[in-house]
Amino acid sequence: MVRLHLRADVSLLLACLALYVASAAQVRSTHGSALTTALFGLWSPVPRLAASAAEVWDSWVVGRHDLEATLDEHGALRREVARLREANQVLASDLLALRQGSALLAGFPRLVDRSVVARVITRDVLVSHTMRLDRGRLDGVRQDGPVLGEHGVLGRVDQLADHSCRIQLLSHPSAAAAARLVDLAGEGLLLGGDRPTVTGLPPYLEVPAGALVVTTGSEGIYPPGLLLGTTGEARTEGLFTVVPVQLAARPTDALVVLVLAPESAGSR
Repeated sequence: MVRLHLRADVSLLLACLALYVASAAQVRSTHGSALTTALFGLWSPVPRLAASAAEVWDSWVVGRHDLEATLDEHGALRREVARLREANQVLASDLLALRQGSALLAGFPRLVDRSVVARVITRDVLVSHTMRLDRGRLDGVRQDGPVLGEHGVLGRVDQLADHSCRIQLLSHPSAAAAARLVDLAGEGLLLGGDRPTVTGLPPYLEVPAGALVVTTGSEGIYPPGLLLGTTGEARTEGLFTVVPVQLAARPTDALVVLVLAPESAGSR
């Protein structure tokens, strides 16, 4: 048999509580015994707590639904903003392309009748030194057709398809163009590569820095008088003066170009 041992102070407290409950049970009032009143006082907060808890639960459920709806709406707005940003970038690119096309047509009025306006679709300036355009044989583009950017010569057509073509840029190691320096006698050859140079000029020729370098047309590809670039510091190597050239047209900036018919054979 288990015996329960209580401390004296706890036993005294329990005894007092038992006496209080017994006494309260004997006391009567208009509302019943004191025990009933005490129990009612103890129980009455419970329904209010339950009602408050239910109200909090309902608020939490409603708030959760509102939060989910808000998050869904926020996600939809973010997707819409991304779509609008992309559309704005396309419109900005189209606007810049239109401006470049207008500038090209205004800058080369004598060449408009024999040119095709084309848009750059891909470019590899650093490795293959080429660009691809969205116009080809069926659009009037011809093999070796000169290609002009807003600020000067970019290169020539070296591969041709029905509705696209590839451009060999002047920075290509195999690129070349007959050239002369404005206000200086003589003709040289612009050789491409990472550091384009004009060679073939007379030795010890004094070349001012920043002089314009233009095409002569003697190679049969580029029309005469088109800007190739500007000169750097010249040096004499053997029998010729070699002049480094800063190319005028930047392939990285070109969105729209003019493709001309070749000088030598327009039907090629």
